Amino acid sequence: MDIATVARLFRAAGVCWIRIETRDIHGIARSKSVPLSKFPAYAAKGVNFYGGMLLQDASGWDIPLEEELPPPDYLLKPDLDTLTLLPYAPGEARVIGDLYRDGAPAPEDPRVVCRRIVERFRERGWIPRSAFEYEFYLLHAGTREPVFRDKQICSTLRNNFDPAWRDELLTALEAHGIAVSTLSVENAPGQFEITIDPADGIAAADQAFMFRTVVKEVSRKHGYIATFMTKPFIDQAASGTHLHHSLIDASTGQNLFADPDGPHGLSELAWHFLGGLFEHARALIAVFSPTPNDYKRYQPGLFAPTSVCWGYDNRSAAFRIPADAHGSKARIENRLGGAAAHPYIPLAASLAAGWTGSNESSSHQRRSRRTWAGSKGCQRSRVPWTKRSMPSNRTQCSASCSGMRSSRPMLPSSGGTLRNVVAVAPTTAPRSGTVASTPTSGRNTVS
Repeated sequence: MDIATVARLFRAAGVCWIRIETRDIHGIARSKSVPLSKFPAYAAKGVNFYGGMLLQDASGWDIPLEEELPPPDYLLKPDLDTLTLLPYAPGEARVIGDLYRDGAPAPEDPRVVCRRIVERFRERGWIPRSAFEYEFYLLHAGTREPVFRDKQICSTLRNNFDPAWRDELLTALEAHGIAVSTLSVENAPGQFEITIDPADGIAAADQAFMFRTVVKEVSRKHGYIATFMTKPFIDQAASGTHLHHSLIDASTGQNLFADPDGPHGLSELAWHFLGGLFEHARALIAVFSPTPNDYKRYQPGLFAPTSVCWGYDNRSAAFRIPADAHGSKARIENRLGGAAAHPYIPLAASLAAGWTGSNESSSHQRRSRRTWAGSKGCQRSRVPWTKRSMPSNRTQCSASCSGMRSSRPMLPSSGGTLRNVVAVAPTTAPRSGTVASTPTSGRNTVS
């Protein structure tokens, strides 16, 4: 469909404004709203966008570059496949865009990075199928207190405490092509989890990105604040991002992770993919836990990973094989992420790690073969996930990321390492067994 036809149909639907939207390095939606009359021109050539967008902290402050001028503007070009009417904002529509510079996609744009890695799988005849699970807290806007104070996991009364909010949220997510599987109260006052169906390729990250914004906007209409800050309350459970992976044969549509005769119903390819995740777990921590606040999540007894291991139906493992992961649902769950994790960066990094295990003759495959051969129970790495084994500062994160190499560059750096994907890494992390104080305002609260 050409853009003139799109504009005509939008005009008939009463649309006046189009949000051309991108994401900063924290996954926060940033956009320009343009009148419908101007949209055809911007769809063709892009709209100018601030060149320092990927160099800001979560509060919107620029991170200064010593003795350098601000970078030149980007062009933000809409991807028309992502056009969506906004049922909760009459007269408006949204479209996701990519950042361009010098006539080409900007290699530092997380969506561009993610697409490059997805294309590597497609070249092999594999379609990455992924699903994000986000947990979040719902707070009263006036008091910033949780919408209920008791801890009642999966309580029917709490699940449906506000049917108007629940129903409008469902309508809005479905309008974005996001199929909701379940909604339930989680393990803390005011904490929810909404699971959604998997999507193929870059669409999985697109849906996760839109999901976060939709939840925030619909909640604000109903007098609430939805926060994806990983640990907003120091004495309560943290919110996580769980990322499910499988690979689909592009020719047959079969799930390549499924093998009814394999351990736990998984194929050798799936175990090799898991081997890559194991090999690069320390580097993945940097992108799945992008702020110091995220490291408060790694505490025992709160359904967060406490060691680098895989487990069958084990929620304390870094990598989990769900109990129903058989046949068409065969998959591996990466549980490293806090809720503040950027959708595109973790998907890119996790797929890149799985790629190294699935394709490259290295220690990744040797490790995955050992895991596959002895896969009768929870497999734990020899080094427990403590201060000695998990990165505790930016230097350690960068060192782990630098070791993540590919025979061909997948990421925007000359060596093909993960380093440039990790645009935000924690400066410090609490020692094992300790808990840092909770920020009361400012930089993480907009996540």
